[in-house]
Formats: sequence, structure tokens, C-alpha cells
Amino acid sequence: MRSRGWNHRAKLYFSLTVILILVAWTYTWFSREVPLHHHLLIPFAFVTLGMAIKYGDQVFDLNIGSKRKAILLSVPIGLLMGALIFLDEGSATIFIGLLLALLIASKYDNLAFKLGFVVAGSITVLAVLNGNPFHLVGALAVMGAAFADEVLSDRGDRMDGGTMALVLKERPVLKVAVLVLCLVGALPTLLYFIAFLGFDTGYSFVEQISLSGGIGHREA
Repeated sequence: MRSRGWNHRAKLYFSLTVILILVAWTYTWFSREVPLHHHLLIPFAFVTLGMAIKYGDQVFDLNIGSKRKAILLSVPIGLLMGALIFLDEGSATIFIGLLLALLIASKYDNLAFKLGFVVAGSITVLAVLNGNPFHLVGALAVMGAAFADEVLSDRGDRMDGGTMALVLKERPVLKVAVLVLCLVGALPTLLYFIAFLGFDTGYSFVEQISLSGGIGHREA
């Protein structure tokens, strides 16, 4: 992917995403709180999910790029999220909450999102029936925070610019919620807060490059 044509905010979010991956690696290396596969996988997986989810969102919302690619991408992305939910307690706490919040907010509004939800949701049901661990109160807190951010983000979209609109569209409630869950032990390590910030900056990065023509032209 070429950087030519990226706007300043796209370059900022890309830089922040790379920095957050490096910070996550550094933190886990020195803290020794998680095993090596967490050290390597969690930051990359969260960033990948954030970027892929926003890609599908922009393709359908802005009618740019390839809907076929977005639909095909939704299945492996759903599998990745489902695998994290099935195998990792901290990831399960975050993503179960997100899946439920987006369902309540009626955000599964295109075929790619619906397919991804069915795949990830099916694996989530299997994980719950299998007794795989996740923090129920933490997942409910994530759900509430994510739903609140959806409402605030929609309000920010209706505002005529300004600092407050930018803040509302950056999903501040969920960021604070994930940090608090890490601090109180509902999430096992601060790695999840750092990785979630990477999820969010990856999401915002794709949003910005789509606005500057980086993922395809608007279809007729």
C-alpha cells in the first residue's frame, strides 16, 4: 500500500499504530506477564481486526473499493476474532462485548458485517457452551461502553466539526473502560489496553486512507 495520497491524519494514525505494536511488544517483553505467543499475536491480531472491520465498513458506506473483496475478507476476519474469543480469555471479554454492542446498535448493516458476525458469533457460542473462560462483568462493561460510543459517534457525525465532534468520534468511553478493566483485573494485563488502542488506530487509519482515495474509487 503506497503512502502517496494519504492525508495527514492517515499518516498520524499509521505512525501511532506502528508505535503501539512496538510498545505492546516492549511491555510484554519486560513485564513477562504473558507467554511468547501472546507477545507476538495479540497486538497484530487486534490491529488486523480494526483495519479489516473499517475496510468493510467504508466499502459499503462510501461505495468505494471492492464489495466482493470485503465480503470474502469477512470470513477469515470472523474466524480470527472467533479464534481469539475461543482461545484467549482477555480477547473474549473484549470482543464478546463488542459483538453484542454492535448487535444492539443494529450496526450489522451490510453483507460483509453479517457474515463476519455469523462466523465470529458461532464460534463464540461454541466457546461459551464449552465453558471457555471470559469475564462476564467485563464483557457487559465493554458492551455498555461500546454502545455508548456508537451513540456519541453518531452525534459527533451530526455536529458541524470542532474539537468536541472529533473527541466523540474517537470512541473515548470504550478506551477508558478497557483501561479500567485492566487496572481492576477483569482483563489480565495492560497488554490488552495497548492492543485495543492499536485496534482503534488501525481502524481510524483505514478510515482516513479511504477518505483520501487509498482503498479505491467511488463506484458509479
